[in-house]
Amino acid sequence: MRRLILTLCLLFAGGCATLAPERERPVVDLPGSWNDMRQAGAAVPVSTAARDANATDIDETGWRNIFSDAALQQLISAALQDNRNLRQAVLAMEKARAQYGISRADRLPSVDASGRNTNTRLPGELRGGIAGIDRQWAAGLGVTAFELDFFGRVQSLEDAALEEYLATEEARRAVHISLVSQVARAYLTLAGDREALTLTRETLQSRQATLDLTLARVANGLATDLERHQAEEAVAVTQSEEARLKAQVAMDENALAVLTGRPVASLNLPARAIRDVELGGPLAPGLPSELLTRRPDILEAEHRLWAAGAQIGAARAAFFPRISLTGSMGYASLELTDLFDAAARTWTFVPSISLPIFDAGRIKANLDAAKAEQQIRVAAYELAVQNAFREVADALARSEGYEGQVQAQARRVASAGQSRILVDRRYQAGLESAFAVHDAERTLFSARQDLLAARLARKLTVVELYAALGGGWEERVATASLQEKDSF
Repeated sequence: MRRLILTLCLLFAGGCATLAPERERPVVDLPGSWNDMRQAGAAVPVSTAARDANATDIDETGWRNIFSDAALQQLISAALQDNRNLRQAVLAMEKARAQYGISRADRLPSVDASGRNTNTRLPGELRGGIAGIDRQWAAGLGVTAFELDFFGRVQSLEDAALEEYLATEEARRAVHISLVSQVARAYLTLAGDREALTLTRETLQSRQATLDLTLARVANGLATDLERHQAEEAVAVTQSEEARLKAQVAMDENALAVLTGRPVASLNLPARAIRDVELGGPLAPGLPSELLTRRPDILEAEHRLWAAGAQIGAARAAFFPRISLTGSMGYASLELTDLFDAAARTWTFVPSISLPIFDAGRIKANLDAAKAEQQIRVAAYELAVQNAFREVADALARSEGYEGQVQAQARRVASAGQSRILVDRRYQAGLESAFAVHDAERTLFSARQDLLAARLARKLTVVELYAALGGGWEERVATASLQEKDSF
């Protein structure tokens, strides 16, 4: 029996070979900087050359450092705790971990304990002329069909399961980052709609005052019915916009409730204007090559590529003999009292080998399918890299553009406000028509709406850039935080 155990150990230790292809990461021909990439165009050339395996890891900025608004941090924390999409991603990761555990267990022999009692009644002619009952007792330990992994089939399946598990871990990180950015976007959108609603109500008050004045002038014969209808039309338009924004604010709150997994009444939503939402910054994009080690979607695609390579190893191993062992050791006796005597010891050792001879091309087809799947995942990896580069470049371009838009829109609002004051004075003096007053009000209202939209878009680019750069998975305490200030 000692020889049997030693033989099993040696054979098990010998099964270390693998037929999986070497890992070669598809890479992007990286530009030196984001400006270089923008000058080269949005399309990023991709090659299949090996990427430098010693890529520098970049410390990830915690999301609390970026979204420094206290109420927003509470909402994000609630979402990370109760959001159903994130919960599904976590459970998917747990499932993949369990499946990896199953594949890992296949590399070790399973030892089962067994006990058996057999009772058989035989007629006399089969028992030397005396009919009776034969009893047999047995107890032992056994190994059933343990595969000796000489060609790495089981090892390759274990590697594939491990890479799939690691891919689900990156998928969970991607959902985490996406959820944080979705909550931040929804909160900023809510603040923008609330500010727009406040602006609309202020404009409605102004237009209602103009309508009241016009009605008084009509009653005294100083204004025409046309001026009255124009004033009523301006009030109706503003009332319609107010009703639309009230519904939009309610929908924004409902969206946050779904993201956080909590009812609207329990949410802390203090922000009433875009300028009230504090954001840390600025976000540094770093070098383009850093995306390859920061973006979870790229890392997920990479792990799935390695899993496909491991499946090729398993498919190749299917061409070679499969050797398995079945063995047991224990005791057997006709009497229970004598079961564990030394003379009752028993053992069996049954090695087996199978070699495919003819299977109508099934094994070859499985290998071709595994190779095709690897090429699919190569393309998926390259696409993930291309999309990541484009998202960062677009976010940087928009960030620069919106800064100039805010400044220009602020100057437009200042000019429209002065024009509104001057037109109103001229109207009071009888030098301008009521139409000029309504036109000046519409111009000012439109300018203020456009300024609000530009401010919202500028802050949303921070959220967009946060997600595009790979977000912040680890929550770290910021040593310093620069608060974004509106210039206007």
